[in-house]
Amino acid sequence: MRGKTPNKILRAAAGVVVLLGVTPTPGRSQVLPGPGGPVEFIGLQRWEAQELFDAIRDLAPDLPFHACATVMRRNLGFADAAAMRWRIDQSDEWYTVVVGLEDSARVRYRPTGSETLDLPETWLELLAATGDDPYTLSVVARAFPASGYLSNPDGPRRVAEQMGADPESVERVWELVASADGEEDRRLSHEVLARDSSLSARVAATLVLGNFMDDDRSWHALVNSVIDPHPFRLVNNVARSMLEGMFAGMVEGLITWTGDPVDWSGARSPLAAIFGGTNLSAFNLILQVLVVTDIDPEFARQLVRESPDLLLAYAGAEHEPTRIPALNFLKAVSGEDFGTDVDAWRAWIGR
Repeated sequence: MRGKTPNKILRAAAGVVVLLGVTPTPGRSQVLPGPGGPVEFIGLQRWEAQELFDAIRDLAPDLPFHACATVMRRNLGFADAAAMRWRIDQSDEWYTVVVGLEDSARVRYRPTGSETLDLPETWLELLAATGDDPYTLSVVARAFPASGYLSNPDGPRRVAEQMGADPESVERVWELVASADGEEDRRLSHEVLARDSSLSARVAATLVLGNFMDDDRSWHALVNSVIDPHPFRLVNNVARSMLEGMFAGMVEGLITWTGDPVDWSGARSPLAAIFGGTNLSAFNLILQVLVVTDIDPEFARQLVRESPDLLLAYAGAEHEPTRIPALNFLKAVSGEDFGTDVDAWRAWIGR
């Protein structure tokens, strides 16, 4: 308990709790019994898992625990937080993994532009069609980019039916995105993401990138969109869905990828931000995408050595689906296999 730990000072001010005087232990994993099943905490530096668990329950006793990330950010001083859950063997219990980042210097969202660019009519129609329907956006984002690489892709209405979305809305957005497939659209998508202040314009630009997945710059821009700073995370979620769809298709053998490995060196800045801890909920997905697109091992080692703590925290997780992407990434870029031995991986990183 807090009062029984002499080397910790707990301060509460303006709803923010700060713990001082604790030796950081990156990669440490702590599992506690939770209200609906086990709760595993990873990435903690100054907090103890039990203290954090109690603080969250005190502040939000009625909130489902997998929704605790908002409390951690708003009330407990975390720079970023994420919570993911998995059902345990078709039971009523869930396994929840909570990731906490306490150092605000490690959160580096991309800057957004301050301009309002002139957009062609097709883009304006796309902005109007995507304005207030995030689920349609997520369906199109996940399915559209991969559809260009499938030998027998489902049409947008079939995709909508499979995913429980409105067929007309999905078809409308899908067709507008598909029509923005010219060289001017490619150029404009990057320009909008770099210069435009409009959230809806950045969403549209991110979707349009799905026409150009044979271009490394599209992959770079999607990763950059994963760290878009808008608080609603709409751009982030669209980019994540697009990457998830491509990754799933490649892993399942549905996508025949004939391109060269993606040269990720052009995305050093957003990747460094993600490895540092920006948008924690996307971290494992990015690791998986980097592996499946054959990231250059030397470039990957540079990223890891600059920011090893989060990767090692995931690699040290008790929960297998949480740690496997981190371990697979480490194996792919190192040529080594130290299993779940986080100390051995830390030693390799430090060579």
